[in-house]
Amino acid sequence: MGIAARRKRIQEYLSEHEMLTVDNAVRLLHASPATIRRDFADIALDGGVARVRGGIRRILNRQDELIPFILREKWYSSEKRCLAWSVHEYLKTAGSIFVDGGTTTAHLGIFLRNPEQVVITNSLSLCNIIAELFPSGGGPEVRITGGRFHPESGLFLGPQAETSVAAYHAEATVLSARGVTPSGIYNHNELIAGINRRMIEHSDRVILVADHSKIGVSAMNRVCSLRQIEALFTVETEENRNVLAEIRAAGVKVFSDPLSISRDRP
Repeated sequence: MGIAARRKRIQEYLSEHEMLTVDNAVRLLHASPATIRRDFADIALDGGVARVRGGIRRILNRQDELIPFILREKWYSSEKRCLAWSVHEYLKTAGSIFVDGGTTTAHLGIFLRNPEQVVITNSLSLCNIIAELFPSGGGPEVRITGGRFHPESGLFLGPQAETSVAAYHAEATVLSARGVTPSGIYNHNELIAGINRRMIEHSDRVILVADHSKIGVSAMNRVCSLRQIEALFTVETEENRNVLAEIRAAGVKVFSDPLSISRDRP
């Protein structure tokens, strides 16, 4: 494959995925790691993507932009569904749960079946999933926050949404994130970070779920420190292994195989 064809294929991949690692590109394009690294460096110079440890990541034109849900939903969909199942198993005895409005947490709606469970969320997508599964009722009770609706993300955000969250107390909060590092949890939008903080303040436990591409990544708005996180559900890769080791050392329970759950659940 020639240089132009190879780099076009890389750009096409990044139009559907958030990140491409060197290892994945080697398998995808049948090129050497050195060739792929040169391609990544040249593509990054053109803008639109950023070099990150182990690969390249596409970037937004505006750091504070809300990415349309329908686009983010396609990224690592199978992985997110497995992670959502694992979180469901971990929290299936919780009577009340805050669920924030991420694409990974939306997959949780597929597995929420307990009619005695109360789900409080700012995600219209999550509500729609549960409504489709239980058109005549019988599923979990769903309470949605007020606030301004952002159609590009499918979320209710802003001061009214935060006030609505503060009127409840939940046994657990399930959060997604734009990035997770040893220094904390991050999101790209201050309104999302704001409602995340309210959920944390008004729940007993905080569970974080993040696909592998979020590990080691930060963003403009810091949501909280690792001290406030009980458990992280993700997938361990060669690129994020060292970061996950630091997160474990900070006292967070890290479940890095989405198909297995610790039997020693609190």
